[in-house]
Amino acid sequence: MEILLLMGGMLLIIIVAVVVAAVSSVVSAVAASEEDDED
Repeated sequence: MEILLLMGGMLLIIIVAVVVAAVSSVVSAVAASEEDDED
């Protein structure tokens, strides 16, 4: 049971890391396009 919990926790951490990376890349892309529009 502890092994399942450990694997689940690691999977959750990986998912969160991927989501954070995706969101940050989208935010930076949007910010860059907004800056281009302002110029």
